[in-house]
Amino acid sequence: MTVSFIVPTTGERSTLAAALQSIETLPGDEILVVGPLLAWSDPRVRVVGCKSAHDWGASERELGIAHARGRFLAFMDDDDVYAPNHRAVMEAAMHDAPDTPTIFRMRYPDGHVLWGDPALVCGNVSTQMMLVPNDTDHLGSWKSGRRECDFDFLASSKWRGEAMTWRTDVICHRSEEKYQP
Repeated sequence: MTVSFIVPTTGERSTLAAALQSIETLPGDEILVVGPLLAWSDPRVRVVGCKSAHDWGASERELGIAHARGRFLAFMDDDDVYAPNHRAVMEAAMHDAPDTPTIFRMRYPDGHVLWGDPALVCGNVSTQMMLVPNDTDHLGSWKSGRRECDFDFLASSKWRGEAMTWRTDVICHRSEEKYQP
């Protein structure tokens, strides 16, 4: 199954290259960098140009979804990195739960891990932890413009009443750089 990795960016962070290099892809996967027009030599990367809305990446993620071709959507911030072998973990999750979102875990530099309990509550999920079917009839909205728009996206999805799959695999690592919208 194919994945569209959506990476919003302001185009100003030195961490973008490391974030993109951490993305493992299989044939058919794509990486959509959404933000100011940037020259990128990686053939897996497609740049979707837009001016940053400074809304915690919500507008850029919505635009990325509109351009995504993959069967599943994954979201990465431009200042974080995926864990090694994350794509194999995603592949297993897509086969186990092909019609519902999967929420993985994320590790912070201080060792803290999200999620603590498998529950959709504000502060317990983050963008990089999500793998969702590219199903416009079920997708929620990123357009809250709040820092908690990751939670808002999942909470506003039509999957809310259905069971989401919570996996204990640590799929990504939070950067030490503080996010500045």
